[in-house]
Amino acid sequence: MNQVWRDRAAVVPATLVIAVLFGGAMAGAVRTSVVPLDGAPSLDVWRALFDDPAFLDSLRFTAQITALSTVLSVLLALAAALALRRSSTLLRTLLALPVPVPHLLVAVTAVLWLAPGGLAERVLGGLPFDLVGDRHGLGVVLVYVYKETPFLALLLLAAMGDELAGREEAAAVHGVRPLQRLRWVVWPAVRRPLVTGALIVAAFVLGAFEVPLLVGPAYPGTVAEYAQQATKGDLIAGEGTAAAALLVTAAVAAVLALVAVRVARGGRR
Repeated sequence: MNQVWRDRAAVVPATLVIAVLFGGAMAGAVRTSVVPLDGAPSLDVWRALFDDPAFLDSLRFTAQITALSTVLSVLLALAAALALRRSSTLLRTLLALPVPVPHLLVAVTAVLWLAPGGLAERVLGGLPFDLVGDRHGLGVVLVYVYKETPFLALLLLAAMGDELAGREEAAAVHGVRPLQRLRWVVWPAVRRPLVTGALIVAAFVLGAFEVPLLVGPAYPGTVAEYAQQATKGDLIAGEGTAAAALLVTAAVAAVLALVAVRVARGGRR
C-alpha cells in the first residue's frame, strides 16, 4: 500500500503542471467563447457556431479523417508488429525512420510529389487519382497513416517481448489455434498500448492544422482550419468563434480519453 501511495505521489508534480497549463487554457477558451470582448456573457457564439453550415461541414470532415487515419494506422501497425516482432534490428530501425520526421515535412513532400503537376506526374506522365486536394481528404489520411503507423507499431513491438512469445508457445503446445492465440494471448498483451497509442493519434489528428492546410481540399477544412479562418474577419467575434470551435474538438478528445482509460482498465482485469 505504501508503494502505491509513493507511486501516486511521484506523479503529483507533473499532474499539477498539466492541470494548471491545460486547465488554464481551457478556462480561458471557455471565457472567450461566452464573454465577447465587446459585450456581456451570452451563448450567442455557440448558437451561431452550430447554425453555421461551414462549421458542421468542418466537424464532419475532421471526424472523417480522424476515424480513417486512426483505424488504418491501428490495423497496419498491428499487422506490421506481428510480421516484424521476430525480425532483425535493421528492419525495426527502417520501420522507425518516419517517426522523427515532422508532419509538415511529410506534407510538403506529398505536395511536391503527388500534387497535379508534381514530380510523380512528370515522371509517370499522369496519376490515375488526385490525393492532394481530394475532397474526401485521402491525401491527408495518407500522410497521417505514413507517420502514425510506425509509431503505433513500435509501441506494439515493445509489448511483444519474450514473455509473450513464451505464452504463445505454451498455448500452441496445448493445441490452441493461431487465431485463438491472437485473441486470447496476444490481444490482452497489446490492447493497452494499442488503445493508448490510438488515442494519441486521434487527439493529434483532431487538432492538427498544417497537414490538412497543405494536402487537404480548399473546402471543407478541419475544425482547426475553421478556427483559424474565423479570426481573419472580425477579430473580436472571431476569437469567440475560434475558441468555441476548438473547445468542441477538446471535448471529443476528452471523451476519447475516458473511453481509452476504460478499455485499458478492462485489459488490466
